[in-house]
Amino acid sequence: MADIARPVIPWVGGKEKLAPYITQVFPPNMKQYLEPFGGSAAVLLSMPPRPGRLDIYNDLNVELSNLHLCVKERCNALLRELRFLPIHSRAVFEFYKDFAAHKEITLRNIQEELEILDDPACFTPEQAAELRPIFQERLELYDVQRAAAYVMRVRGSFNATTNSFAVKDLNVSRFLYLFMSASERLQDVAIENKDAIEIIRERDGVNRLTYCDPPYFGAERSYDMEIAAQYHTRLHRVLHKCRGPVAVSYNDHHFIRRLYDDFYILAFTRDNPMAKRSGALYGELLMTNYDPTPFLADQLTLFGGQETEKLRLELVHTPKKSLIKL
Repeated sequence: MADIARPVIPWVGGKEKLAPYITQVFPPNMKQYLEPFGGSAAVLLSMPPRPGRLDIYNDLNVELSNLHLCVKERCNALLRELRFLPIHSRAVFEFYKDFAAHKEITLRNIQEELEILDDPACFTPEQAAELRPIFQERLELYDVQRAAAYVMRVRGSFNATTNSFAVKDLNVSRFLYLFMSASERLQDVAIENKDAIEIIRERDGVNRLTYCDPPYFGAERSYDMEIAAQYHTRLHRVLHKCRGPVAVSYNDHHFIRRLYDDFYILAFTRDNPMAKRSGALYGELLMTNYDPTPFLADQLTLFGGQETEKLRLELVHTPKKSLIKL
């Protein structure tokens, strides 16, 4: 199997180890793939690009959108900000050489647009004054200093929570490889910074696949359960109306099972990475608005740490009627 790109930062609830199980139920030959809750982009990065398919990463967290835009468009500047440049090791430099061909196309285009605003032959001063804030706001999503600070904050926190601290050793070669492969994969990805429900409504359509990995129910520490239930109900209402195929990941909770009783529900358990004791398990759900059974592999192997863990998705609920037919 060819190497796949991996997330450049650790992320709580990240799906890097679960990606093979999730993507196996994705229908092929879609013309668009959308992740409204992009997070570390683990699932998207695990999928090779395909001609004719538009891949879209979205996250309302501006730190995440900014980071992935910088990895895509400003990798060299970000590496310099992270103090990885200059490179004194020849072996590490071999990794870096692969960045040399990168072109900052999107960023350059925005900068050119700003320069054109100053051309009186193109815009009046009044028009330029109205347009300038728009382009300046877009440039804020290419802030390498902000992205570098965020990377170090996530890497230095316990379990990638960003609000705790833990010292971690840094393997520069591995870190550069993560950036190199992620940057290459993201060249084919549109990166957005919008509300998840808003972009689902904008981008939904026939043969357009949406994979949602929202905050898990009951895990949102900043919300009480009633507010959380209202949000998840609102999200479900939007996904119920989607014309394209939808797959959703959640923790295994009775509220979610009841809420998505119009979806096919696959369940499985995995090791709980947040638990302090070994052997602790965590229930996961993967739900679809289409019949996923034709896509289920007989067996997949999940690699976790030094051991190989085998997981099996079990179909625990079939709706009375499929919301869409593929």
